[in-house]
Amino acid sequence: MEQFQEPIVFFLVIMTIILVAPILSEKVRLPGIVGIILGGMLIGPNGLNLLMANDRMEFLSTIGLVYLMFSAGLEVDFHQFVKVRGRAVIFGLLTFLIPQGFGMLLGWLLGMGWLGMILLGSAFASHTLIAFPILTRLGVTRNEAVAVTAGATILTDIGAFLILAIVLGAKDGSLAIGYFIKLFVLLALFSFAVFFVLPKIGKWFFQRYTGRAVEFQFVIVVLFVAALGAKLIGVHEVVGAFLAGLAINATLPRHSPVSGHVLFMGESFFIPLFLLYSGMITDPLSLVRNPEAILVAVGILFVAYVSKFVAAWITGRIFKYSKAELFTAFGLSHAQAAVTIPTLVIGRQIGLFDNNLFNAAIVMILFTSITSPMLVQKFAPKLIIKNDEDEEIKPLFHRILVPISNPASEQNLITMANLLAAERKGFVLAVNVAKESTSLAYEVQKQRELLDKIPTLVDDPESQIELIPRLANTYAEGILMTSKEQDASLIFMGWRGKRNLQQNILGSVLDEVIWGSDLPVMVGKLPQNVLGMQRVLLLMPEKVVANEVLRRIIEANLVIAKSLNVPLEILAASGFIHRIKEILDDEDSDIEVNIEKMEGSLRISDLHKHTDSDLLVIPGYGSRQRFLAHVGNLPERLAAGFDGNIILLHFDR
Repeated sequence: MEQFQEPIVFFLVIMTIILVAPILSEKVRLPGIVGIILGGMLIGPNGLNLLMANDRMEFLSTIGLVYLMFSAGLEVDFHQFVKVRGRAVIFGLLTFLIPQGFGMLLGWLLGMGWLGMILLGSAFASHTLIAFPILTRLGVTRNEAVAVTAGATILTDIGAFLILAIVLGAKDGSLAIGYFIKLFVLLALFSFAVFFVLPKIGKWFFQRYTGRAVEFQFVIVVLFVAALGAKLIGVHEVVGAFLAGLAINATLPRHSPVSGHVLFMGESFFIPLFLLYSGMITDPLSLVRNPEAILVAVGILFVAYVSKFVAAWITGRIFKYSKAELFTAFGLSHAQAAVTIPTLVIGRQIGLFDNNLFNAAIVMILFTSITSPMLVQKFAPKLIIKNDEDEEIKPLFHRILVPISNPASEQNLITMANLLAAERKGFVLAVNVAKESTSLAYEVQKQRELLDKIPTLVDDPESQIELIPRLANTYAEGILMTSKEQDASLIFMGWRGKRNLQQNILGSVLDEVIWGSDLPVMVGKLPQNVLGMQRVLLLMPEKVVANEVLRRIIEANLVIAKSLNVPLEILAASGFIHRIKEILDDEDSDIEVNIEKMEGSLRISDLHKHTDSDLLVIPGYGSRQRFLAHVGNLPERLAAGFDGNIILLHFDR
């Protein structure tokens, strides 16, 4: 219908389907993803024919497909992915080679030639992480089986597109050894650029440019540069998108607002467009009109399900996965869409697939797109308990009290607190203390206006921030009393980097809070964007802390490094090194940790080789007298000679 092709009506229809279909689908206990696919079938050319599967929809679906693979890479816990890369390769080979063999056997039974058999096998060999948004919503993307399955995706997709390139080369008569050498060399160079160059560019960019909009735009540009680069070297753009997701994952903190915005945009708009288009191009009635196609469809469905299950079952047996992990991996890996659709379209265009095979395969895509999220929805929630049991929640960053006086200049402080709290599923308690005075009404109004700015600065719908107005005789009194009333686990305060009175160590209010608090206090001078940090550097001069608090210091810095998604380097006096290694062995953290021996006393000149993208952490412990004896004016000297971010982490006992 022509009126439905008008831009306003067209957009209204697709947004209505994206909104309504998941709601109706979930009412009958089907995943929302299924509702969108069925909605696409309803409004598409094989349904009510409201919208055509034309260039406009194909364009939008391509963006959605690229976004889907990018989101999958972005959601993978990169440190977990590195730890399981060997297992991901094993599962990737199994879930590629077994379906490839089954598919070639089916092609032989259907009387296809060698090129058709090979191309048909590749259509089964890959998989699309179509149910990944369900895992994101459940918060189980860090599970090993999920990370292994997501990691295997890159191997299966690259393998499938290499086979497609081989078949096309053979069909054109241009198949030669030089072609493969060129393709593999380009792919290796491209992967190196994405994994090693992009993160450095990202850190450089985030260190110099701040603001949620510009950070979001940078990530989107990176995504499509990587997708275009993959296409230019001869593999599909989804390979570049997934690699870009992993690269950005290694660049940004896991719980950064930028990542949240990118994922929100994909899950709420772009990815549903791809699912909608997948439904629109499906013609399930073709099976009814042509009985021969039914037999083909049965064979294709058998291969799609059995081959992928066999691969998942073997992997589960090898790595001793639970039933929930096995079926989650199978559910996630048997959906066919991203690589299968272009493979089928190209196969039909070059005459290797007939219409019966094409329609039957499209129906297979529909079935797997329905059963994949159904299986994941059923078994993935059982992984939540396993994750919660495996991960010990450290209380230090669970309830972080952040005194705020000027939000405009304290955005990095708020962002850092939010990242730390998110890493430990905790809360940020933002307090503003107003002094009691004769102009009390004015102070209260000013306080409310100031606190109202905090959510805008954080700009993260996932954040857990409580705004607390407080009246007190002094600022320090208000902070200390609020920390007790709110059961805070840590006080995190900003610092300008200098004392304001000679008898103070850090400044009058800071000194009163540090020496008057029974809680650990963290003081931060954070002039640089925390998203641009490249490592955490913990400084451990001789006798800076007592042995009884050393474990808490190391644990805290591991969490800081993990929240920023950067390695931890420890520059320690020789007396600490043996004990630090013992603690790290007990922790078994997935954070990269390097230990360097500090020669003699710490000199500020020794740190000049380190860049402004380091986050320096200075530990403190005990009474004011002990701090002066073993730390002295080191924080002040560092603040004067170092332009990067500095944190003082002090434990009272």
